[in-house]
Amino acid sequence: MKLKAILRRMLSMCPEAWYIFRRGLQLSAFLMLCAFALLLEWNGNMLERYELYMTAVSLMEITQATLLISVLASVLIEDVQS
Repeated sequence: MKLKAILRRMLSMCPEAWYIFRRGLQLSAFLMLCAFALLLEWNGNMLERYELYMTAVSLMEITQATLLISVLASVLIEDVQS
């Protein structure tokens, strides 16, 4: 029941908030894909490719921060509009 109410509320967002939310999800997915590609290139070799591992970890952290900021921005815009 709560999930239905959450989805109904999300789908009735204003266009600007919905745009920011969608673009934040797209950017997060792209950054996660880049981090995954770096981890595949890393191949578990800690001595020679430590920089690739740390870059992938930082991309995952940036992904989480981007998603959080986009959700907060869309909620703020939605509250201001209504």
